[in-house]
Amino acid sequence: MMKRLGITLVAAIGLVLPALPAAAADGWAVRICRGFTEASSIEIKAGEAGGKDQLLVNWKSDNTATDFPLPAALKNAKKIHVAADSEPGDGTVSMCVLYNGAAAKGMNFNDELEATVAQGDKDTSCKCPNSGGQ
Repeated sequence: MMKRLGITLVAAIGLVLPALPAAAADGWAVRICRGFTEASSIEIKAGEAGGKDQLLVNWKSDNTATDFPLPAALKNAKKIHVAADSEPGDGTVSMCVLYNGAAAKGMNFNDELEATVAQGDKDTSCKCPNSGGQ
């Protein structure tokens, strides 16, 4: 009886736990370089190049997450477009667009920046190639 109860509880707990986000090493993701970013908030939109961008995240400086995978529909897009807008406008932002965990585009700016990035792109200007944004 105890054994059966334990299995039932584990199954019930598994149903209420939230799904974990996809790892930044799987497809496209945007990484905020926390240690190099002064802006208090960043609105990041992304989409397939030539298509419509959708909101990826409204990041706030007290957000502990630094990696934001793109939606499954864009996971393996050949090219993506990323647009970022920071507040305050004079606050420095450093972030990277990653494909399969590798830096495809460094985005270092104040106020606003847009970029189109392809799967094979490599960029050494990314200030935080490792998770955690340092």
